[in-house]
Amino acid sequence: MKKILIGLIAGLFSLFGRTEAQNNKMPLLNKRKPTFEQQLETFKQLSFVLNPGIHTSDINRWPGGHKEFEDLPYNLMYQTLGQPIEREPWTPLTNKVWDFDLDAIEGPGAYIEILKNISRITHGDLYFKNIKDHVDIDEGKAWVSFACKGNNYKWNLKVDKTWADADLFGKVQELTDKYRTKGRFTFFNTGGQRFVLGYCTPGELKKIRQATGLEIVWLKANLIVALDRYKNR
Repeated sequence: MKKILIGLIAGLFSLFGRTEAQNNKMPLLNKRKPTFEQQLETFKQLSFVLNPGIHTSDINRWPGGHKEFEDLPYNLMYQTLGQPIEREPWTPLTNKVWDFDLDAIEGPGAYIEILKNISRITHGDLYFKNIKDHVDIDEGKAWVSFACKGNNYKWNLKVDKTWADADLFGKVQELTDKYRTKGRFTFFNTGGQRFVLGYCTPGELKKIRQATGLEIVWLKANLIVALDRYKNR
């Protein structure tokens, strides 16, 4: 009789354990990918403010529509929010991040645009003035000069056909340390020759990573250099 009673108790515990485990798995089985609207709302709560005149249709620009955003939760939305609208005056969707293509150096003025966009997403923390550049791909010479916080800079840059010098981004990250800015630059690899450059405080980065699950890290020049493999494709 005692053995039967012990067996019944063990069976009840076993049944309870299986039921609890099944209940714990239920949310995973029923969990759905966030919708386009939910992802956009999440980013808005993370201070990704759309610039004036921007419409939802400017974000939902891909051939597959909402499904493309839902197939790559937060990933595609984050990248898209770093891009401009696809019509004049080519206004950036937000000033929070910048989706940058490394194959961007077509001639003079290219590094001026790069520094303007880098400065733009810092919201004044790093304000670059009097930006000038020189790009001569045939001669293999390039430089960019500017003023920041009362100091003048002129950086010589490497020339590799139409590819941007990755060292430039490492140098601007060094400026955040030099001037002890509130934020620092972040890096998100989109899996190609592009990456998303962000700028935020450690607290903001933690919130973005927790809310989206994206592997956004602090910018280091060697992370961009790792994308060089696309140059020969």
